[in-house]
Amino acid sequence: MPSHCTTSSDNCIGCGTCILVCPKRLLILDNGRPKMIEGREHLCNDCGQCTAYCPVRAAIHNGILAADLEKTSMPSSSASKTIIQALKQRRSYRSFSSQPVKQSDLEKILEVVGYAPSGGNNRFLRLIITKPETTKKFLELIAQWFDGDCRTDPVYGKRYASKIDSILERYRAGQDPILRNAPSVVFSVGPKTAVWGSVESGINLTYFNLVAETMNIGCCFAGYATAAAKRSREVRELLGIKEDEECFSAMCFGYKTIRAQRIPTRRLVEFKTV
Repeated sequence: MPSHCTTSSDNCIGCGTCILVCPKRLLILDNGRPKMIEGREHLCNDCGQCTAYCPVRAAIHNGILAADLEKTSMPSSSASKTIIQALKQRRSYRSFSSQPVKQSDLEKILEVVGYAPSGGNNRFLRLIITKPETTKKFLELIAQWFDGDCRTDPVYGKRYASKIDSILERYRAGQDPILRNAPSVVFSVGPKTAVWGSVESGINLTYFNLVAETMNIGCCFAGYATAAAKRSREVRELLGIKEDEECFSAMCFGYKTIRAQRIPTRRLVEFKTV
């Protein structure tokens, strides 16, 4: 299978659409057919724009013909209403079932997460997802971190100073103010050198959250989990986070036990036009 290369089938009409949408301008028309500029193949980041926009489904990228790809649908008022409704009714969720999320549901979510925007289509982040038994170990390690190194941490020691004792008191009383009894946690991890790591992490987990909602799976961004995965050596070892990696964000998730009945109001986002 060819790599980093876009060609066209015999159905190509030479319209130049693939040339127009290539973000790195790597294509030219050669005898009426698109061709990768010689010596620039290595610059292709496999975004797939050529096959996505080809009007006659003739483009071929990495051996995959556009005609064989899933088709998009035209925007409609009904689809727009459904999407807007789904976005508005998403809630941060904190009352989880103990039932583990099915592997089949998780795979459906991850398939869509793969389509989240990524700068330059680099996709340098990876996800670490805990099973319920690992989540339990993780929770114990967070509590230990709170009662130990977190207290003197130059960042989180100050941020959580007024909360640590209260959190530990509730935890020792059998409650879970840290992970809210979620059966699983997903961590977004990538190179420490990633300039947009936090941004792309937030986008990835938001995609995760929105798809999960369609399966009655609730999610809640987890600040305590993120902090521990950044600072605790024991937590990082448990999760398999490498020395040169950073945990940019984390989110608890699991099947819902209750469902929101209404959409609360929100103030309009402050803005100005210039």
